[in-house]
Amino acid sequence: MLGRLAPRARAWALRDAVRSTECRYTASRYFAARASASPGATERPNKTQTTLMYLSTVVIGMVGLTYASVPLYRRFCQATGYGGTIQRKESVEEKIARHAKEDAPVTREIVVQFNTDVSDKLQWRFTPCQRTVKVRPGESSLAFFTAENLSSEPITGVSTYNVVPMQAAVYFNKIQCFCFEEQRLQPGEKIDMPVFFYVDPEFATDPRMDDITNLVLSYTFFKVDE
Repeated sequence: MLGRLAPRARAWALRDAVRSTECRYTASRYFAARASASPGATERPNKTQTTLMYLSTVVIGMVGLTYASVPLYRRFCQATGYGGTIQRKESVEEKIARHAKEDAPVTREIVVQFNTDVSDKLQWRFTPCQRTVKVRPGESSLAFFTAENLSSEPITGVSTYNVVPMQAAVYFNKIQCFCFEEQRLQPGEKIDMPVFFYVDPEFATDPRMDDITNLVLSYTFFKVDE
């Protein structure tokens, strides 16, 4: 009986030795792979940090450009008169005082026409009290507009404006105006709103203005949602 068990025991011992050898070989390959992969593993976080820093720099730069674009666009409009924006190299009061000291009066007359509109949602009647006014460059003038609430409830409106021809708008200066200010009218209420404006005398000396004899000041009223 003992003779029969000895070969089987030897087989089991050989099998255990083989398994032990395979385990050691597998373990050695595993740790060798870990060791060879460790440099790349340390490089990946560095690459990730570099990418995040680059993206953060781009985002900060874009945000800064967005904030800077607003004053830059405003300066562009004021320098070129784009969209009817009035140029502001000096205040209107300074211009009036400076040109009042000059002895050469301007005889050329300009016809300023007034145009009014209201949005479809605004139940107002909005009209100019005068259709045209004749002015000379260097002179200030006053015009009036009337707004009336035709509805049965209080309504608040606000107006925008523009001056055409666009190339001449840089010489049109509003000293006092109701534009961009909210106007609240009760049912049936009617008000008069003044516009005090001034045409720069340099209009008469600009050769680009030689063929321009009319300016149009337009206002549009919109309903303010409450």
